[in-house]
Amino acid sequence: MIIYNALLMDPYIVEQASGRIKFYEYPESGSLEEPFIIIDPIDIPKPADLADDTWLTYDCLYQIEVWTKDRSITKTLGEKVHQVFWKLGFKQNGGLSEYDSGIFRDARRFRGKLYREDFDTIAVSLNKEE
Repeated sequence: MIIYNALLMDPYIVEQASGRIKFYEYPESGSLEEPFIIIDPIDIPKPADLADDTWLTYDCLYQIEVWTKDRSITKTLGEKVHQVFWKLGFKQNGGLSEYDSGIFRDARRFRGKLYREDFDTIAVSLNKEE
């Protein structure tokens, strides 16, 4: 949800794809009328960055795809997605741009780390074990 919410903070992304930012759900290419953004985790988040025998972050790999019928909107949305991921500390490490059957597709892969959000409950459970 961190990624989803970060995408919703960009006005251009909201203007073009509001209500069509999905997890795993790819649109039928024949019914595509408006831009879609698909969030697709490529690998499960892996524990990383240890401190006091507790992992602090998730190492994540995501593919984000933009599908539209307009090449320039696809390109601009792809660049906006890149900027959102950059602000989250993710780096782009691959992707592709393709055209098929009237649909432009920009697919980018990003690797980065997200901090755990459960530190309050971890501290409580660790203290109970002592």
